[in-house]
Amino acid sequence: MAKVFFLRAPSLTVAILSLTLVSPIDARDTAKAEVRLAAQLQLTQLLGLGGAPVDWRQWDAFLTFVVKRFGQEIPPDLRESLAETFLDLRYELTDVVALASGGQNPVPQLIWDGWRRLSPILKQALPGLPKESADRYANFIDVLDQWVAVAQGSQLGFLQLSPDALRGLARILEPAATGDPIGYTLEVDNALRDLLGLGAPMAAPSPGTKQSWQPGFRSFAKIREGSVPSPGFGVALATEPDRQRLNERVPEDGDLESYLLAVRSLLAVVSQKLAAKYRLPEEHESLARQIIFAVGWQETCWRQFIKKGKLLMPVASASGALGLMQISQLGADIEYNGNAGAEISLYYLTRFAMKKNEDKQPGGDLARATYSAYNGGPRQLSRYRAATQNAESKKIDESFRKKFEAVSAGREMEVQSCYRK
Repeated sequence: MAKVFFLRAPSLTVAILSLTLVSPIDARDTAKAEVRLAAQLQLTQLLGLGGAPVDWRQWDAFLTFVVKRFGQEIPPDLRESLAETFLDLRYELTDVVALASGGQNPVPQLIWDGWRRLSPILKQALPGLPKESADRYANFIDVLDQWVAVAQGSQLGFLQLSPDALRGLARILEPAATGDPIGYTLEVDNALRDLLGLGAPMAAPSPGTKQSWQPGFRSFAKIREGSVPSPGFGVALATEPDRQRLNERVPEDGDLESYLLAVRSLLAVVSQKLAAKYRLPEEHESLARQIIFAVGWQETCWRQFIKKGKLLMPVASASGALGLMQISQLGADIEYNGNAGAEISLYYLTRFAMKKNEDKQPGGDLARATYSAYNGGPRQLSRYRAATQNAESKKIDESFRKKFEAVSAGREMEVQSCYRK
């Protein structure tokens, strides 16, 4: 009956009122019923809050807030699942926002998809939490479950939530939290880095690069931007003036080989530092370097900037990814960008491809699995060996395979083929 009532709901008021209908309660379920009733009443209040609908930045900040709060208390095995799901949702957010047509709000769909994936992990964690935390988290989960039920069962489409409604949800989860839980920031988030198992951030790149750059989305890359101490550039790029010159160069005919050798040196030193950080066994050190070379080749042909008039502009994708390794928000410095992209690559190599034994699967390959995740998120780890694959993904994965095979054969300087007219 409730389902039919939802389907015929002519207004938001009717849909909300229908949530207050509660089945008879068995005495043994009194405690659970109290939590459910509180959730229903709070949902009614939250959905009644007016204002403009939430935008994707506010949803991104709220999602980060929720994941960090749960990540502080849930067991390590579930924390890994939570982190993996969060990374996938961050990739999906970037894709959806980039493809959203003018005037269309992608947030309701993002909430719908995100909650369906997060909810099972959070519910699984509840029995192992202290009672006070478990009750509070269960209340939060019930409110969002009710919201999804309304959105799914009514003809209203996906219900819009206002910024104040998200703030209200955050207060259910953490009543004593300070700051704005939906405040969007581009600052490095150390708590989130801890959840993902990362080290301390490195110093920001030195100022002074003469260029203009446009903001993109805060992606997984933004979280990871500072993971590796600045390594220097080895023999070929030993001094700050050399580094500065690389930041003021674009690959051109008369200077192409010199430029590409300098970038190769940068990536080689970064690879060496990261191999030590991740304690890679010796047999995987060369694999790590080859993956980093191939990722940079695949993403931009080892190019950080292009010329637009008198300005140097970072190479930019439609989704706002910038520079050598196509990292959101990191277009101002090639070393910084290279560090971030290289560490993302090795993060996926060690935490996903190696840990899940991709090389032992039929048709499996560690390098190709790493790039599938780099390109599409952890959920896409095995995409390259799927029996069925969409045409665009297949083309991307095949292109990377060819580049990696060239690099692993010592032919990484064939990257010059990108510039042949």
